[in-house]
Amino acid sequence: MAKKVFKKDGIKKAIKNIADDFRYSNDMSKYALLFYKVDKDGEVRGSDIDTMREYIQTGLEELEKEFQTLEWRAEQMESGENDEIALIENLRTIEEEYLLLRDFLK
Repeated sequence: MAKKVFKKDGIKKAIKNIADDFRYSNDMSKYALLFYKVDKDGEVRGSDIDTMREYIQTGLEELEKEFQTLEWRAEQMESGENDEIALIENLRTIEEEYLLLRDFLK
């Protein structure tokens, strides 16, 4: 059975951040439960690797759609409105973590 152990701090942090996002919303979906488990265990095994890949890939596709919309809106904003800029920066951080995890799970 395949196994991926989270040794690097960047991977651990990305997993924890995703799990914490699920915790914050009290999510109990299959993806949430998976991230809770791997955050606790420090590793992912077997078919859970494919499930995690699926979640990451879908997340990256959704982020791309959000970026296209938000970046255009940010360009149109007046300089005093920073909420959307902060949101874009947050989405970029999420994207970086997803890309890190995607590459790790290959």
